[in-house]
Amino acid sequence: MSTPLYMLELRPDPAALLRFAQAQGLNHSADEDMGYVIHAWLAAMFGPLAPKPFRFLQDRRLRQPPRLLGYVRVPGEQLADHAAAFAPPLAVAVCGLDQLSQIKPMPAHWEPGRRLGYELLACPISRQDDKEKDVFLRRLDRQPPGSPPLQREAVYSEWLQRQFGAAARVEQMRLEGFRLIRMLRRSSRQELHSTRPQARIDRPQALMRGILRIGDAAQFQMLLQRGIGRHRTFGYGMLLLRPPL
Repeated sequence: MSTPLYMLELRPDPAALLRFAQAQGLNHSADEDMGYVIHAWLAAMFGPLAPKPFRFLQDRRLRQPPRLLGYVRVPGEQLADHAAAFAPPLAVAVCGLDQLSQIKPMPAHWEPGRRLGYELLACPISRQDDKEKDVFLRRLDRQPPGSPPLQREAVYSEWLQRQFGAAARVEQMRLEGFRLIRMLRRSSRQELHSTRPQARIDRPQALMRGILRIGDAAQFQMLLQRGIGRHRTFGYGMLLLRPPL
C-alpha cells in the first residue's frame, strides 16, 4: 500500500513572514526566491512533517497575496497538533492554525497511460565534481564546434524526461519562463548544527508546462512525493497536475 499523500494550501502573511525572517537573522533581501526563508519557516512550524516539495507562489507586482502549495504525508489535524505543541509564536503568526484545514487527499492510484497536464518550477542543474551547473550550460560545454545551435527548451525537456524515468513520458514541454535566481544556502564549511545560511549562489529557475503520460503508476506516485530535481526543500520540484488541454 502506498503512503497517503495530501496537498496543503496556506496563505502566509507577508509582513509576519518578514518579521520571522528578521528574527532568524535571515537576509530576505538577498533570498530572491524566498526559498530559504520559507524553508526555515516550514521547519519551525512542522519540523519533520513540513511540506516537501512545495511551491511558493507570489505575485512579483504584489497584486495578489502569496500562497503556498505543498505535498505532505500526514493529514491536517496532525500538522496542527505538531504546530500547536512545538511551533514558536512568531512562526504561527505567519499562518494561523485554522488554515491547516485547507488540505485535500491526492489520488491513491494512477492509471498507466493516463494523460495529465502539468506545471513545474524547477532548478535544472546537475552535480559534477561537487559543483552544480545548469544542464544547458553543461551540454554547451560538450557541444562539438560547428554543431547546430542548442535550444534551452529542448535540453530542459530531455532533462525532465530523465527525471521522470519510467514514471511518465513527456509528451509536451513548453519553457514558459526562465531566469537566474540568487539564493541563500548553507556554506559547505558551515557548522552542521547551524541553520543560518552563509552562501549566496546563482541558479537557473525554469517554469515548465506541458502534458505527460503516466507510465509506472507506483513510480509516478513516488515522483509526486519526492519532487523533481535539486533544491526541493527550497521551493522547487513540486509537480502540479491539471487536465490535459
